[in-house]
Amino acid sequence: MMKVIILAAGRGTRLGYHTKEIPKGLVDVNGKSIIERQIELFKKNGITEIVIVRGYKREKFCWNDVTFIDNEDFANNNQLASLVLAQNMVSGNVLILFGDLLFEQTILDQILASNSDISIAVDLNWKERYDENRNNQFPALAEIENDKITRISENKSLVRKKSSGEFFGIMKLSSKGSKILTDVIEKTKHHKGKFHDSYSFAMGKIPDIIEEVIDLGFTVKPILVSGKWFEVDTILDLEKAKTIFQ
Repeated sequence: MMKVIILAAGRGTRLGYHTKEIPKGLVDVNGKSIIERQIELFKKNGITEIVIVRGYKREKFCWNDVTFIDNEDFANNNQLASLVLAQNMVSGNVLILFGDLLFEQTILDQILASNSDISIAVDLNWKERYDENRNNQFPALAEIENDKITRISENKSLVRKKSSGEFFGIMKLSSKGSKILTDVIEKTKHHKGKFHDSYSFAMGKIPDIIEEVIDLGFTVKPILVSGKWFEVDTILDLEKAKTIFQ
């Protein structure tokens, strides 16, 4: 059985008035919220064990068949703090994903087909999506060599090899992979000072813990996906997402 953990504690300040009264993951895209679309897709594929880490405006999440974990200090932390709160749920086969991510069935098919212990969804066409003039946040780029991720970082100044793709927010774990990740979290969650690309563990993002896993010598495999996906960070993103996902 596959379990899903959705990290959805953040407000999404760059969405402006859209998140004044609701959290980012509940923003409407053509009649359905982002997370509603995620849940529908998972259930359609027989994945019914769903965990959501919520924070900002948490009372707005109201599904009866979902397990909720509350990140009380969401305003002062980031994705890794939410993941620590859900640490006990990371067991068996697990998908960990962002709560602001839209994706279609073909993307999910490609991810579920991976039989690696630790794998992340990567899009090689990142240059077509990234527009420096729009002041987009630079993507988390995963460098790939011999079918392994050798480094992942949002640091724009790094010199990267040609074989790099964008990690857009979905990680797949086997039972063994879940054990590796929880062990790494346990060893690093009290880390003091800078943590990879972030200035602390609590403010860390998923790419930071992936980089830690790699640095400790574990294998992280890329899932090279093609198809429609979109991470909704800004008002402009939301408008574009509405043209892609009907």
